[in-house]
Amino acid sequence: MVSVSLSYQNYVSNTRPKILGIITRILYSSDNISFKGSFLCDQIPRIIINKGSSLLIENNVYLRADVEIRAHENSKIIIEKDVKIDRGVRLLSTNNSTLRIGSNSSIGLYSVFNGGDDIIIGNSCLISGFVYIQTSMHSHKKGIFVKEQGYSHSPINMGDDVWLGAHSTILPGCKLGNGSIVGSNAVVTKSISSNEIVAGVPAEKGNAKPIASETHAIVLAVN
Repeated sequence: MVSVSLSYQNYVSNTRPKILGIITRILYSSDNISFKGSFLCDQIPRIIINKGSSLLIENNVYLRADVEIRAHENSKIIIEKDVKIDRGVRLLSTNNSTLRIGSNSSIGLYSVFNGGDDIIIGNSCLISGFVYIQTSMHSHKKGIFVKEQGYSHSPINMGDDVWLGAHSTILPGCKLGNGSIVGSNAVVTKSISSNEIVAGVPAEKGNAKPIASETHAIVLAVN
């Protein structure tokens, strides 16, 4: 009896994402939203793609629950094949920008990509939970309330095989080279070279102490 119950539970858990994926494709069928190949989800995502903007989801993309995807003002979002997006992630592209997530990348739970300019994520990147990627910044002039000053925008570009630790923040204009690692809770304010490891606030190379593991380097202590 227990074996039958477990088999049924496994069947439901494996089948549900496929069914919800099919329903999502039907619900969001339009000229500016495209699904290519298999699409899986644990819950129907909230997708808002305004006229003039577009969303492309390639093969074998898996979304967990409570994911929100929005594109406004002639912007586009491209999620390439084999991408996994965890619970509560928010993707926003606006202001004629592009948000691209490269193939085989993983986005951790409750991370936010706020794209007032381009956000380009390379292939096979690991983005941990609660990461904030922000391409827009408030202007700051004397005599005017900050919230009334508008924004400046600069793109963020990440290479392949980049690892962002939990709760890290990437600020406008930063480039992260292939194989770079950002420690947990770090704030990245400037570009990082390939294979460089940084940590701290602001993130610096000297603050990082990689800890050896049998499988991979684990980020990162801060001095």
